Amino acid sequence: ENKFVRVIETKLPVGSHEPRHYHPHGVTVYLSDFEVRITEDGKAPATRQRKAGSAAWSEPVVHEVNNVGKTAGHVFRVELK
Repeated sequence: ENKFVRVIETKLPVGSHEPRHYHPHGVTVYLSDFEVRITEDGKAPATRQRKAGSAAWSEPVVHEVNNVGKTAGHVFRVELK
């Protein structure tokens, strides 16, 4: 972490739950294949497949995440300040 960027490594065991939290805009890089249910503020829950080697940009978000699949998740999140 520095004054420009913060990098977060997250591991999501099968069945894990990340409580409601905030992320500023940034990119997430997926290091494993896994399935999550994401609940963003103001939206219905959505189940998504994440694929190893892919990446996704996101605008600022408040959400909670549940690993609902059969494999652990592993990601790096790069957040811009």
